[in-house]
Amino acid sequence: MVENDTKVTENEYDVVVYGATGFTGQFVAEQIVKVAEKNSGLKYAFAGRSKDKLDKTVELAKSNTGLDVDAGIIIADANDEESLVNMAKQARIIINCVGPYRYYGEKVVTACLKGGAHHVDISGEPQYLETMQLKYNEEAAEKNLYIVGACGFDSIPADLGTLFLQENFPGDLNSVEMVVGFDDSSVGSSSINFTTLECAVLGLAHSKELRAIRKELFPTSLPKPAFRPEPRGNLFYSEEAKRWCLPNMASDRSVVLRTQRLNYELEKMRPVQFSAFFGMTSLLTAVGGVLFGIFFYVMTSFSFTRNLLLKYPEIFTFGIFSRKGPELSTLKGLKFCITLTGKGWDTKLEDPAEQHTDPPNTTKTVTVVGPDPGYTACAIVVTQAALTILEEKDRLPVKGGVYPPGAAFLKTSLRDRLEANNIKFSVQE
Repeated sequence: MVENDTKVTENEYDVVVYGATGFTGQFVAEQIVKVAEKNSGLKYAFAGRSKDKLDKTVELAKSNTGLDVDAGIIIADANDEESLVNMAKQARIIINCVGPYRYYGEKVVTACLKGGAHHVDISGEPQYLETMQLKYNEEAAEKNLYIVGACGFDSIPADLGTLFLQENFPGDLNSVEMVVGFDDSSVGSSSINFTTLECAVLGLAHSKELRAIRKELFPTSLPKPAFRPEPRGNLFYSEEAKRWCLPNMASDRSVVLRTQRLNYELEKMRPVQFSAFFGMTSLLTAVGGVLFGIFFYVMTSFSFTRNLLLKYPEIFTFGIFSRKGPELSTLKGLKFCITLTGKGWDTKLEDPAEQHTDPPNTTKTVTVVGPDPGYTACAIVVTQAALTILEEKDRLPVKGGVYPPGAAFLKTSLRDRLEANNIKFSVQE
């Protein structure tokens, strides 16, 4: 273990995990250790505010992986700009695991732009993600740096899964309906880390900000589709996913639609309409999910109830969210399954802006299946995203910038890398 909190050596490390002392950050740190075991040339460091906690991260990584850990230690604090820039100067890429990103994300992005490091994060906060693209895309492009948000479970499986469906669709794809749930073979249950709750609460409380951000970020409209997908209510049964479904208010939809827009503008790909839902095998559980969604929305609508929700998450979310995080043993049997059903046509039009005159006549479904979504899968996808930027820069968009993952990794081998790490993309026949 090498401590490097004072002397700064430019690009000393290939990868720096910022926030390695957090619950999710620990999983990411351990993924980096596993990758380094197979790639002895990979130099990496763990960064955070406390050296004692970083030392504990190293010891825990040794214990959990059974591997030697040759990690540098970098002291960096989100409230100390100089320390963040010093961290960025030492890295080729930063994996940022410190949320809520509404509070801390922009500080790390600007530090990366000043220090010359690429940046990936695991944010699921649309306001932050879209604001970063609005404010820093031009600067990142000028410096040939790649800033790619939403590289965790939100939202790489959804974004790359949609691209996989587009790739395997026989003609033009018009719309995609995504259902997120647990796989039939999944065993057990787990609470969700408190930071995820905090991000969701803040996102809902400030959701009205998105209209102004998007008006400035997307001044021109995409081609207006001639055929809208079937409207869905707050509860319905999906034959393709075999699940009772309710609205999914997470960031996947906003991320996928940003990718669709950029791929239309940069690659002349026909954009698809996209909707997202949570899926549950039990009707009773799904009804409970709808009721909880209503309760959660009301709780986030007022400052007093928001504060109660954040102060006592175990009580007001009925144990769904916890400050303690889950027990590792409860995660081992969990598996997610994302079902993406596309509707469109069996023929292709040459111009992606041209509209079909007949209603959609073709349906196809793909699935993405992997280990527990909140921690193991999240750590795998963000680690592989970071390595893809380092190793396949010639396959990324022609110049740097701020991108959603599907636009950044369109021509890379990221999907193959995920397949090799037990995240499987399949076409359903």
